[in-house]
Amino acid sequence: MRWAENRQRLRRVGISGALVTILLVVVAIAFVGIAVAVLSGFIGTGSVKTDIMVERLDLVANGYSVAVLRNTGNVRVSSISYVQLTCDQSTPTPPTFTGPIDPGKTITSTWDAGDLVPGETCRLTIEALAANNARVAASASSIVRP
Repeated sequence: MRWAENRQRLRRVGISGALVTILLVVVAIAFVGIAVAVLSGFIGTGSVKTDIMVERLDLVANGYSVAVLRNTGNVRVSSISYVQLTCDQSTPTPPTFTGPIDPGKTITSTWDAGDLVPGETCRLTIEALAANNARVAASASSIVRP
């Protein structure tokens, strides 16, 4: 008999199933929101990442070649300190890049590389200095097209 009374009292004091479901949905939405914020970079921007990449290297034998650099870090790249273009058979003129590169932005160089040989492989090596005095490097290779 006492057991039945205790059970009824506990039922009256407990939380309803609908309220528990609503609380669980709210908590799940909060966790998903936090995860999305962390993955998209809204939270945790205190970390410093300095990095560049050669996004495009298009070498043309008789014409203008194009090289595109992208700042993939979250620190501004203040200057390009070293650019070298090495090819298998020719001695080309390397591209020149001017100006800083903000995070997420690109910088393009269009230039006449000289007498490149169609079909040869060339390698572009870049070194840069970031605003926090870190040095970053990137390289890419391309086959010269006619």
